[in-house]
Amino acid sequence: MKLIRNLISRNRTRLSRLQKIRGLSTAELVGIIVIVGILGALGGTYITGLVSSANTNTLAQNAASLNSVYASAVAGGAGTTAGVVAPNNIDTTSNSTAIADLNQGVTVGTVVYQMSPKINTPASYDMNLSSSGTYVFSVHPGATTP
Repeated sequence: MKLIRNLISRNRTRLSRLQKIRGLSTAELVGIIVIVGILGALGGTYITGLVSSANTNTLAQNAASLNSVYASAVAGGAGTTAGVVAPNNIDTTSNSTAIADLNQGVTVGTVVYQMSPKINTPASYDMNLSSSGTYVFSVHPGATTP
């Protein structure tokens, strides 16, 4: 029994000496702050680039979707007369009116041709008449938000 008590008491004194906790010096704290600051600056720059790239890709994909829905509606029998507001017509007075019609949906017979998700920034897109007589949507130069 005495032997066990001696072993326990020895271990306790050893553990107490080993368990001393020392704090960080000022130089170590400054070094950690500098490293975290550098990582934060690099990470912020990287994330900003990712957001910019995502916005550019979204604009391009939205323009492709506009072209697809427009071409499908025209192929399905939708009209493209400027200034005419009708369920089966895409008002091609401007890009804003055409996009608004495609957002709301163009009904031809029982088929509804509609943008999903809707385009909230029609000014980000241009609408030009192609050589084949149909309209083509493209991203407006300088557009930064989808």
